[in-house]
Amino acid sequence: MEQQHLHAKESEYKAVQTKTKNKWRSMLILNIKTGFDIIGTYTDDEGEPKIILKKNFRSKKHIKDKN
Repeated sequence: MEQQHLHAKESEYKAVQTKTKNKWRSMLILNIKTGFDIIGTYTDDEGEPKIILKKNFRSKKHIKDKN
């Protein structure tokens, strides 16, 4: 996952988004621990609730300006 996020940042993506289910707790926890925020939920076509997560990337300039 770290390599994917590094590639996304280097390719100037502003964020990545993923979806998971509450029953897949280990994936949900991993995403939260690596900087994802829960931004929403919905029910899929089979009636299963899904969780939408998003991780925003900050540019080095943005981080520098904040300090």
